[in-house]
Amino acid sequence: MSDFALRQPARRPPMMKAEYVEKQREYEEKKARAKALQLRLTCTICGAKPRTLLNCPCESTQYCSTECQRIDWRDRGHRKVCKKIRSERAAEAVRAEAPTPPPSPPRDVFYGPAPRSHADEVRARIAAEHEAARARREANPEREPLSARYGSRCPICLDEWDVNATNVSRICCCRLVCRSCEDKIGFGACPLCRIPCAETNAEALARLRRHVENEVPEAITQLGIAYREGRLGVVKSDKKAAKIWMRAVELGDVDAMVELGELYYAGLGVKLDKKKAERLYRAAADRGDALAQSNIGAFFHSEKKLEEAFRYYALAANQGYTSAEHNLGVYCSYGAGTEVDLDKARYWFERAAAKGFQPAIESIARLDAQV
Repeated sequence: MSDFALRQPARRPPMMKAEYVEKQREYEEKKARAKALQLRLTCTICGAKPRTLLNCPCESTQYCSTECQRIDWRDRGHRKVCKKIRSERAAEAVRAEAPTPPPSPPRDVFYGPAPRSHADEVRARIAAEHEAARARREANPEREPLSARYGSRCPICLDEWDVNATNVSRICCCRLVCRSCEDKIGFGACPLCRIPCAETNAEALARLRRHVENEVPEAITQLGIAYREGRLGVVKSDKKAAKIWMRAVELGDVDAMVELGELYYAGLGVKLDKKKAERLYRAAADRGDALAQSNIGAFFHSEKKLEEAFRYYALAANQGYTSAEHNLGVYCSYGAGTEVDLDKARYWFERAAAKGFQPAIESIARLDAQV
């Protein structure tokens, strides 16, 4: 076999990807030009291919006759479009012929530290406000809440709890709200848990018992109050209430300590035991409960321990408990457990009288009569 027969045909080198993309782009541009040329040779309206075409001034359309031009300008609204295209082209031509504005002069160069900006002043003001708020919090620390579930404020209006007001516990979620918020809620759905209001006492009792089964101390206390007062359709029973409150006291509920202490002090449902009542009152008072502090103050007053009574009355009065304020004024006016100080007595009487407490108003009248 000859060398000529053994030779293979030469192969073209494989085309690279970039070269292929370039060829593809050139082909598409060529095809687009051919299509545009074909469109320029046909009438825009009827598609005919006459020897001569009428070109529109905007150079975007062409017509085979005046009839087609009249259809496009009158019926299809090309007149306005043509005018707009020509005006835009004229504006572009004017902008192209306009002289180029001179370059702006260079900005002044500053050496040294950069000047302070407005943002730095704002940051400094915000930092000063945060520091002032922290100082106020440290000077007047917020009282620790007696219950983690209840907190130190109403969860709806965010007002601090008033020790003289009768707050309401929501059975649906065992959350405490102030009386004004409860009046606004009425019989609507609870704004805290979105559960509709119970329609019957049986339904409300069933909800409360579910919380009791989950060992919620506040719910156990509310169940004891229901038995003590005979609410929610249960039979009134001090004995049953005392048994329930014992369980709540074991779980550390302060309200249950006060309620059970009152039963022991009066001997209702349990055997009369003032020592147990004192221990329960003292445990609740040490946790900061104003009612317990006032109750143990009354207990020490009955036991003739006036200095102890004065101390607990002062703790309750500093929290704004009205009856404790009046009792503290009485102690200051007569020198019971402390020195006689009529100015302090008037101060505490006026605080209680400002809330409409009638005994305090009468005590102020007696002080004025003595002077």
